[in-house]
Amino acid sequence: MAGDTTLSENYAFAGVYHVFDQHVDSAVPKVQFAHDDRHLLACCSLDGTISVCRLAPGPPAVLRVLRGHEGGVADFAWSLSNDVLVSASLDGTLRLWAPNDGRCIRKVPDPDGAALLCCAFQPLNNNLTVVSVA
Repeated sequence: MAGDTTLSENYAFAGVYHVFDQHVDSAVPKVQFAHDDRHLLACCSLDGTISVCRLAPGPPAVLRVLRGHEGGVADFAWSLSNDVLVSASLDGTLRLWAPNDGRCIRKVPDPDGAALLCCAFQPLNNNLTVVSVA
């Protein structure tokens, strides 16, 4: 605390923007900034989409919405160079995306059709992804 102010008064939440309004009826389980980039972020939604957003310059905006999953997207991760996103979905598929243009590069179904809950890139080798099933 500084002086006679409360902890909450010390945080000036000026400039709070809503950039996730496109996910009105579904939960957003994850939001993550791109590596070494304070203006580019993405969020996944249980509506089956991933939104890639830009915070600056100008007002925050949704650059593109990645569509293709038939179930909710439970998790996603940025590659180290930010040129690929991997997503894990409750529809039992892992997808690789090109966030710059929104293309789905590859769709990999779980052999048993199990819901996929989380995913990650191996930090030293972006050709390897790890996924967890339900």
